[in-house]
Amino acid sequence: MVVVEFTRKCSKKRHDAIMDAVMFACKQLMPRVRKPFYINIRPIPKLTETQGVNGDCMDEEDREFTIRIDVSLPLNEMISTILHEMVHVQQFLSGKLKQPKPGKAVYKRVDYDWEMDYNDRPWEIEAHTKEKQLAEAFNGRL
Repeated sequence: MVVVEFTRKCSKKRHDAIMDAVMFACKQLMPRVRKPFYINIRPIPKLTETQGVNGDCMDEEDREFTIRIDVSLPLNEMISTILHEMVHVQQFLSGKLKQPKPGKAVYKRVDYDWEMDYNDRPWEIEAHTKEKQLAEAFNGRL
């Protein structure tokens, strides 16, 4: 069971699209998770311009996560970004991905430098692959 809270307001259309994508991703990625977990959504206009990312996911510990999302993106790109970040939530919840200390990552029990090239990070490779699959399924709903 997921509990979602928005840390700031965004348009109703964007809010509803984010909620729809989060719930869809939970059903697809974590159908058996029963213990509650918490997602704080931080809608940030122009995040891509100011920080160079469409979105990101932080593990706040104790089954709590913060997803920052650029709500200035075209709607379909914003939804794909949410789906991508939800893959990271699943990775953290399952223990597949851990960040034991700043600058370090453990993915599938292998240590990595968090600052390694983005395209070489195995957790990002998995998230991009699953994002595409989820986006196709999400967009194919009737």
